[in-house]
Amino acid sequence: MTSLRDVAKQAGISIATASRVINHPEKVSKSTREKVEKAMGEVLYVQKISTVQEKIAALFIPDLQNPVFTRITEEIESRVKNLGWSILVCTTSDILETERQHAYEFFSHNIKSLIFVSSVAANSSENYPHYKALIKSGARMLFINGAPRNVKATSISDDELFAGQLAAEHLLNLGHRKIGFITGKRTSSPRSTLRLSAIKSEVIKHEHASVKTVYGNWGHKGGYESFAQLYKLHPNITAIICASDLQAIGVLQYCNENGINVPDELSVIGSDGIDQGDWVSPPLTSIQLPFNEIANAVSQWLNPRMQENFITPNSVEILFKPNLIERKSTNKPRKGIKVETNKDT
Repeated sequence: MTSLRDVAKQAGISIATASRVINHPEKVSKSTREKVEKAMGEVLYVQKISTVQEKIAALFIPDLQNPVFTRITEEIESRVKNLGWSILVCTTSDILETERQHAYEFFSHNIKSLIFVSSVAANSSENYPHYKALIKSGARMLFINGAPRNVKATSISDDELFAGQLAAEHLLNLGHRKIGFITGKRTSSPRSTLRLSAIKSEVIKHEHASVKTVYGNWGHKGGYESFAQLYKLHPNITAIICASDLQAIGVLQYCNENGINVPDELSVIGSDGIDQGDWVSPPLTSIQLPFNEIANAVSQWLNPRMQENFITPNSVEILFKPNLIERKSTNKPRKGIKVETNKDT
């Protein structure tokens, strides 16, 4: 934990002056007060205040537009309230500086339990120093669906390998051999390659089967644009796997606008299992995230009686298996489809 001495050293003033800024700010100049406040943020100094906030956790999500993040938020809130915990939610827009500023702000107000959903570090193998700085200062951090490298913290996620296997097996068992895969932008994160690796592992088990991959933007628009690109290059594709349900809904829109019948001409499978997938036409087959298991694990992480299960000098990764929700957007391929023998991915 940082001390008043650390603040004074960072600000280049005496401990007495730093104390005066904190306890009697009206007795110091504005410039001195601003200098000390800046130093407090830089060294993550937390004032000794009431323990009322001990059962408040901060939840960081990229945005509120994606139903996945709202569902995760609702599931977590419903579990932890039984323990007497409250959740403060903030959005980061997947911007590093926004996430860092929010984290430091919460921590400076004695909110030390920080939960990151699809954090900035989730899609990168880079090192981000603010995570280590927070842990060093006494923060407890939990990462959901993606954790930073070289940071000793607990992470909870769905099993990406199993998710890819489920999707590929479903389509291959239906008889599809020309499969497309739409995912987010290509990144250096090992996690981003796991699902594709699992899909390829299933595809090579079948003669004349292949998978074509397009990297694009997440979300509905990203799915629409990625499929337009993929279908132009590979019109013989009979099935599409999307890394998110929103991308899959974008694919459905493209098909509807361009006279491609789903699932008779093209099978589409999403990933997330959001309720909105049941509202589109045809209802979307999807690989559902283990929402309940993730929320229960967060509750255990916050529960003082269970915290010892998460205390370790090393990083802890907890994986839960997703499940297949079979709706109406997948079917056997039409007979007479020409099959290409090229396995180029």
